[in-house]
Amino acid sequence: MIDHATEATTAEMLPVADGSRVRTVVGALLRRHRGRTAAVVVLFLAAAALGVVMPACLGRIVDAVASDAGLSVVSGWVAGAAVGAVGAVAVTLWATRVLTGLVQDLLAELREDVFASAMRLPVSTVDDGERADLLSRVTGDVDAVAEAGGNVAPTLLSAGFAIGVSAVALAAVDPWLALAGLASAPCYVLGTRAFLRRSRVVFRAVRIREASRSQAVLDAVDGAETLAAFVGTDHALERVRQRAAASIDAQIEGVRVANRLFRWINSGELIGLSAILATGFLLNLQGTITVGLVTTAALLFHRLFDPVGRLIFGLDDIQRATVGLARLVGVIDLAAASSAMPKSPSPVGGAADGVTAPPAIRVHDLTFRYPTTDRGITQVTLDVPPGTTTALVGTSGSGKSTLARVVAGHHPPTSGRVLVGHTPYYLSQELHHFRGSIADNLRLGAPDASRDEMVSALRAVGAEWAVTALQDDPAADPTGSRPSPVPLDEGRIQQLAVARAFLADPAIVILDEATADVGLHHRDAVEAAIAALRTDRTALLIAHRLEQASTADRIAVFADGRIVQHGTHAELLASPGPYRESWLAHSPHPTQYTEPTREAETP
Repeated sequence: MIDHATEATTAEMLPVADGSRVRTVVGALLRRHRGRTAAVVVLFLAAAALGVVMPACLGRIVDAVASDAGLSVVSGWVAGAAVGAVGAVAVTLWATRVLTGLVQDLLAELREDVFASAMRLPVSTVDDGERADLLSRVTGDVDAVAEAGGNVAPTLLSAGFAIGVSAVALAAVDPWLALAGLASAPCYVLGTRAFLRRSRVVFRAVRIREASRSQAVLDAVDGAETLAAFVGTDHALERVRQRAAASIDAQIEGVRVANRLFRWINSGELIGLSAILATGFLLNLQGTITVGLVTTAALLFHRLFDPVGRLIFGLDDIQRATVGLARLVGVIDLAAASSAMPKSPSPVGGAADGVTAPPAIRVHDLTFRYPTTDRGITQVTLDVPPGTTTALVGTSGSGKSTLARVVAGHHPPTSGRVLVGHTPYYLSQELHHFRGSIADNLRLGAPDASRDEMVSALRAVGAEWAVTALQDDPAADPTGSRPSPVPLDEGRIQQLAVARAFLADPAIVILDEATADVGLHHRDAVEAAIAALRTDRTALLIAHRLEQASTADRIAVFADGRIVQHGTHAELLASPGPYRESWLAHSPHPTQYTEPTREAETP
């Protein structure tokens, strides 16, 4: 069940690097720190060697007591065991400290590479499929790799050297005892192979399904009002429920896989220790080995229990980190490939056929499909007359925001044409307040704006609070980097964004659900600012509420990537269809609507 769901969901995800590519990237990172890497290896090897001193000394103590060697001899071996134990702990701590510093530096470099790569990805690539996949990679996968590198790597590296040195020491005590200990190997090998074979699939499915669940939640939250307007809330909640259940199923399967491994490990410990004790008993009867050496061999093998368990159990975290690394390297490789690809010509340009370039938008037979998911818009034709506002409405995923991004130049059309008179100014629903003063934030839209121009823009959007703060801020003239002197909530942040648009003074504005993330307390102020921005400009308004769309000159209703209705608010109310049904169902004053006469319905 997991495999099928994984295949169904993977089609919508960003690429994942293979194991060879991951090893290449990790090797390149380690080569940047050759000296520290070598120091880590030497220190952990020394710590493992000191760790076998205690079992060896304890075996000597047994022989010394059995032969009545005297207190001084026994005391000497006791002191040797103590020195070995203390030395092993001290060197292990030293090695762990060096390794932790190395890992943190490597992780910092990896984070920077991944974040820089994510920022270089084209908008169309990020929007192709599920946005939460990229979010999951730069958060959850980075955290998984960081946890494995910071907490698991020292433990596993210490365990690996301890196993190697202990195995060599056991063979040095007596080869037959070492062979007896190998009786445990089939349990370890078979259990580990089964775990690795299944866990890679399971843990990858867990990461993918977590990203899929997050995407469903984001879609439901982002489009809550639109879903309510078009009676799509139940469908969105069911989608969240199904993806959450699938994520839980994948995690439960992961626990089952780990439990099977535990049984294999416990069986191996029992078989191996029993075989060593039985072999040692027979060898001692033959007089070829002392009881002390059998004790040393048993202790050395018993000493393997903890590191073997840590190493195998740590494969859980290693698998998660490996999958996370593969997903992170996938982002790096995708950004590199995108940068190497020839740029598509921008769809933004002047008017065609010798007509002067008016501030208008013309879309003709436009089709755009995301390459991975095949979602998008199909054969859309739309004209936005100069100086007017056309609103795009529809459920989440219907294609309205995709059209806006194609018009803005974020995506190249698959087919058809997009012509605009001037470069459009794109204002999205995402709320961004950049570090620095109010003046710093405003000058992002117009670097040379004067204080008077900024004040004028702020007053145009009704942000008197910012005018006062700006006038009290000496950093506003001519430059500054002081933080804003007033607290900024989502409403004020979006007012500043609209003021930036005023300073840029575009002929065409694209408003992609610019009030979607603004709370009810500030919505009126932000909508008033947007209404002022639309005045005497050509505007493409993606509306998440029908009341907002009703203020537009024309309205286009989207469904399944196509325009299914187009007209004025009054015309759409007078015609049967999804717009009229949604308006009647959700209008705060439905009784104010009068059923149109037959003459009004006649074309």
